[in-house]
Amino acid sequence: MLSRVDQVLQQPFFGRRLRALRVAQGLSQVQLAGAELSPAYLSRLESGARPPTERVVAHLCRKLQVPPSAFHVTEGSPLVRALADVITVGESPAMIAVLKQALLQEQDADPVLRWQAQWVLARCYQQQGKADEELALLQEMTELANRTGLPELRARSRVRLARRLRASGELIPARRYTEEVLDIAEEHDLSHRDFVEALLTLISIDAENGQLVRARANAEQLVDTLLDQLPLSLRVEALWTTASVCARQGDHEAAVKVMDRALHALPSNEDPVLWMRLRLAAASIHLRAHSRDTRTARTLLDEAATVAGIVGMLAHQNELLLLRSQLAFYEGRFAEARELCDRLDEHPDGISMRDQLRLEVLRNQVAIIEGDHTAAVADLERIAKDAQLSANAELSAEVWRALAEALRLAETVRGGSAAPPPGGAG
Repeated sequence: MLSRVDQVLQQPFFGRRLRALRVAQGLSQVQLAGAELSPAYLSRLESGARPPTERVVAHLCRKLQVPPSAFHVTEGSPLVRALADVITVGESPAMIAVLKQALLQEQDADPVLRWQAQWVLARCYQQQGKADEELALLQEMTELANRTGLPELRARSRVRLARRLRASGELIPARRYTEEVLDIAEEHDLSHRDFVEALLTLISIDAENGQLVRARANAEQLVDTLLDQLPLSLRVEALWTTASVCARQGDHEAAVKVMDRALHALPSNEDPVLWMRLRLAAASIHLRAHSRDTRTARTLLDEAATVAGIVGMLAHQNELLLLRSQLAFYEGRFAEARELCDRLDEHPDGISMRDQLRLEVLRNQVAIIEGDHTAAVADLERIAKDAQLSANAELSAEVWRALAEALRLAETVRGGSAAPPPGGAG
């Protein structure tokens, strides 16, 4: 048993701490081992099967860019135990509650340890759709990372914070934080992963701001020059981001082609959550295409649903429900579209500002079909004009198209004939 904080942790606590630090920095065992250690030896260290030596600890501190104190925490620390349990047992609500309590108890714990615990907790908030809690925690993490002085933590905190702000529609501070990350990455020669995550975030912000030409140029340059150097999950994210920008430009043929590359690159057992999210994103692209492919969208949503019921959090469930609502509308099943819309709250947890807007558009489309013509038309006109004033021409065009489709379908329904799907393959 250890009793002093200036002693190195014994196994298995050293291994748990080592794995937590490695995962936080997005490193594989091969990358962390480098030329000095074998991946097999590092694996035994993490499992607790081998004790660390002073030389090994010094090497790990250099590679992880952490001070030796990162491994100098007593095994009796509630925060160490809680973090180890979450990482090794899983992010269950009970484990997360224990982690939150441990963070409150150990306000003066090692900053790197607190940062890692906050990183895990922020990810849980994201999955649960708790946007306000996630934002507050990411702001705290960013300040904590500044106090550590470690460029990797400073960069990764800012990327996560910028992504949260972008999803909430706060594009100006999101861009500022992202540009800070690019400066940090260049100054400290951070990994390709840190640079690419920041660049992908900047591309998404440009796309949201209507800077689609610049966003696509940067996305395609990234895919052409760096894609093969990236880990699989980041490679898939780069393709996904590029496909999304193409779709916003109206180039749905290119969007589908690039998204298909992402879909085929990732096996379902590699990262089930990312595998599911890719299918949700691909279904959305097919539903927004000029010639909607509802058949392919339906297949993708059915595939996503098989995983969402197992690993999907509330945010994923809400996104799936929204897309199923849109699919029902586009296939002419208007009563089902209404029923699915009604199952979503006014502001569903976890979905982006853009998807919340799409939900509002869909509700107005259904209202027009149901005969609530005047108010719904006025609301859709307002949304389209607001998007145009925000320099978001592609979103404005999407809303005007939705209005025209709803009016055409309403006329067909009133005429007593069966309503055909609003375009696309069914």
